[in-house]
Amino acid sequence: MGQAVKLVYIHGALVRTAILLFALGIPLNLLGVFRPSGGWLAWGKAVVWAAVLIWLAHTLFSMITTYAAWGIFIAWYEPRTRFTFILAGVSLVIIGAAWFVDDVRFTAAVFAILGGLVLGLMPQLGVMQHPLDPIGTSTSDSIRWFYAAILIITIGLGGLLSLWLRGLLSAKGQGRGRHSLSQM
Repeated sequence: MGQAVKLVYIHGALVRTAILLFALGIPLNLLGVFRPSGGWLAWGKAVVWAAVLIWLAHTLFSMITTYAAWGIFIAWYEPRTRFTFILAGVSLVIIGAAWFVDDVRFTAAVFAILGGLVLGLMPQLGVMQHPLDPIGTSTSDSIRWFYAAILIITIGLGGLLSLWLRGLLSAKGQGRGRHSLSQM
């Protein structure tokens, strides 16, 4: 792969970070469904919004990675590529629906369902050309440690993004009307 392997490191770290945040959003949003008066709602929203933003960044970045590795921008024949674009679109539709419906329990429920779909569908995806775990199965300790460092950084950045969004949601929720950021 040559120099393209550097892009693969970031590509993999973005995917795993987004999936981790989608997974974290499930219990937070389920708590928000059943205890809407607590802080769970804002945390659940913030974590899912961060997951979606990272997924969207990954979607764009994967086109660069795909071009560097395979010579095309979008490998539509690859199940993981199709899932990447479908999830990006579905995530935006769900966020839009949450804004339109404007109900905290509905928002928490659909955000939990979104996370469940991601976790449930990811293991079901087949592969054509995309290796399942090229870094994890590498015989090189250097490759695995370098990737682990990048993954830790992206997870940390995902956490900071969630924290920032949580603060933004709390600040916007103070006395605002219909369709404020905190209600989505």
